[in-house]
Amino acid sequence: MSSSHTRYYRDIGTVEFVASKRARRLNISIRHNHSIRVAVPFGISLQNAYKFVDDHLDWIKNALQHVRRIEIIRQPRFDSSFRTRDHQLVLQIHDKQYFSYQISTENITVYYPATVNAEDDNVQKIILKAVIETFREEAKQYMPDRVALLANRFGFKFNRVFIKNLKSRWGSCSARNNINLNLQLMRFDDDVIDYLILHELLHIRIKNHSRDFWQALEKIYPRFRDAREILKSAKPYIL
Repeated sequence: MSSSHTRYYRDIGTVEFVASKRARRLNISIRHNHSIRVAVPFGISLQNAYKFVDDHLDWIKNALQHVRRIEIIRQPRFDSSFRTRDHQLVLQIHDKQYFSYQISTENITVYYPATVNAEDDNVQKIILKAVIETFREEAKQYMPDRVALLANRFGFKFNRVFIKNLKSRWGSCSARNNINLNLQLMRFDDDVIDYLILHELLHIRIKNHSRDFWQALEKIYPRFRDAREILKSAKPYIL
């Protein structure tokens, strides 16, 4: 088979079949974004890989349900004590039957009907949407300048900075040396953000996670292990 091939299944969606030199047998994995990947060892035909998925459809459906349950458990719960770097959450009951929000210079004001309370899932969803939009605004104000400052300090030359709401990664460095940063990094302190920025900037010089990469990172950011553990133990909020 070619290096990659996709096939759509009515009950589980699109499955990607990827030829793998490392795989010793057919293997199914479920990604954070609910994508399904099948590692296909060399010598195994695509038709056999299709049959393998057909035989494991029930397992895949159960695995997808498990991933969604875990996401629900990990979703944050907000109350009026929550604040971002620059904004305080304000919960406001109104006499309308819809949910809405407004982001001002200092506040995130979420409006919801008097017939529900702030713990209601619909209220929590609109709060999360408002919070992520606030992270986006704050990230656009903070991160590009911070990338430029750190790049200048340590002699990195990058192309562009992109701020995105990534579902499973905190950042990346593209082949064109574009720096992609998850806007939800605004949840963390400056030292954690600096670690992630320097991590991606270093990929301009070293395009892998070899020992040389980690040794080079330690020279420019000696405390990287603490920040790395914080990010490894956290997950982006899923909207």
